[in-house]
Amino acid sequence: MKKKFLILIGLLLTAYLIGYFIFKPQTNPNATGPSLTQDQITQIQNTVKESQFKGTVTVYKDRKKAWQLTTANNPNSAYLINSTQKILTAGLVMQQVDAHKLDLNAKLNQFYPNILGGDKISVMNLLEMTSGLTASALGNSPYQNDDDNVNKLISSLNFDQSKLGQWNYQDVNYALLSHILEKATGQSYEQLFNNMYTDPLKLKHTGFMWNDDATKNRIQLAPATKPVDMNAVHGLLGAGSVAMSNDDLYNTTESLLDEKLLSDNSRVVIYGTGNNSPHYRGGFYDNGSYFSANGAGYNYFTFLRISKDGKDAVIFQTNTGGNFNDLSNKVTQIYKNIAQ
Repeated sequence: MKKKFLILIGLLLTAYLIGYFIFKPQTNPNATGPSLTQDQITQIQNTVKESQFKGTVTVYKDRKKAWQLTTANNPNSAYLINSTQKILTAGLVMQQVDAHKLDLNAKLNQFYPNILGGDKISVMNLLEMTSGLTASALGNSPYQNDDDNVNKLISSLNFDQSKLGQWNYQDVNYALLSHILEKATGQSYEQLFNNMYTDPLKLKHTGFMWNDDATKNRIQLAPATKPVDMNAVHGLLGAGSVAMSNDDLYNTTESLLDEKLLSDNSRVVIYGTGNNSPHYRGGFYDNGSYFSANGAGYNYFTFLRISKDGKDAVIFQTNTGGNFNDLSNKVTQIYKNIAQ
């Protein structure tokens, strides 16, 4: 009897230890930020469990990684960030404003004369999604090159003057911004992106979805769980074509909000409250004390909540989809709890 009892205790202890090491928070060994409370950790774990979240969750405090949980892939996996890329496109625009190659008041017809309403739509309208533009196609299929794509995009545009100045979330605004950047600088969007972000910030897990397999392996791209239309991704040049790890996304966004990449004046302008009801500008929604941005496409979800000074942030990324709105709301509550 005593032997059976000891065996039973041994089995229970083994099961406990297995469960502990499988389900315990996988704190990154490089985490140096203030530790989270057990209540904060429990809130994240409950969200992950209830939503069956598969991916990477990272919390940053005082500009340092404080806690990370990886439930699929690995802590350095890159995910297609979809619309969250608009933050980075806005940063590229402001870099060219600082370089006096772009003016936020410049009208669209300065770059593309044949766009209906182009004499009324400004670069700032595009940044705030108040252009009154919609498009039936953002590029050609099959993809040929960016010039061919912008010609296809322009031919599919519709301008509603009654909507000029009214917020309407349309990817076409940031697709156009990416082509304007190419036209104003004579460089490809990818070159501009790498020159501003990838190279100076030494991003190791960032790349474009059309990069070759060797690059995708190097950045540790989380595998797609839904077929990706690469022609459509090319059409989303500045609006949903980049993959990034949590750390790379945080480091890039924090560098934009801090004093590393943009002038003080540009940061004040692009991170000011948008002239629209959702307070959208430059890829961010202004929520008072913090910014939020989300991305969704092909089962890749990205949720970013970050303080306006970039010090504190929560990032959730997955490649298996889920209930987008529910997850978005829960990530917001997690951020509010952590940023207290």
